Amino acid sequence: MDLEILKELILQNNDSLPGWEFQQLASPPYRTKYDLEEVKKSNPRVAAVMILIYENEEGDLEFPIILRVVYDGVHSNQLSLPGGQFEDLDVSIDETAIRETVEELGVDETKIEVLKQLTELYVPPSNFLIYPFIGYYPGIPDFIPQEDEVQYIIPINLEAFLEAEIGTFDYDFSGNVVEMPGYDIGEEVYLWGATAMILEEFKEFIKKSITL
Repeated sequence: MDLEILKELILQNNDSLPGWEFQQLASPPYRTKYDLEEVKKSNPRVAAVMILIYENEEGDLEFPIILRVVYDGVHSNQLSLPGGQFEDLDVSIDETAIRETVEELGVDETKIEVLKQLTELYVPPSNFLIYPFIGYYPGIPDFIPQEDEVQYIIPINLEAFLEAEIGTFDYDFSGNVVEMPGYDIGEEVYLWGATAMILEEFKEFIKKSITL
């Protein structure tokens, strides 16, 4: 798949977003659907994440996910998309996504182009309303992970991800084992939770963009 062609297909796709119908495929079993308009009225914390598509040295399309560092918080040591909290200096929420992506991945800010905003997702444990964006990055990025927030960066092959099916694994919540939907990305490391939910919608959106 050619990166420039995919970019144009994404920009041309003005259909309704896949939304909750596909987010819920990766939803933890204990989670319910939230009314986003009601959530917004409750003044949640606001954050943005970026699915940054680029072409690697072999010509394959990829996007990076990160393993967060261990810290005193609910998302410690978890796989996630690059992103973070909206700050007062941010002009817009997509600027938050760009700023945080640059900080965490060490990529060139001037090369990032935001192509599409996906459906917001509320994360109750941290009271974050997350705005996901699809981004485009020409050339091969030179990743420099932010040491105080990122343990390492994992490139995900886009074509392989589009063909993959979500599975389940056993997750231990302090002795209470729950069967959780997620992706096994190797060595019993699983991509799950809000990140997997966002990527399920992303997967369907890309598939629709390609077949329009």
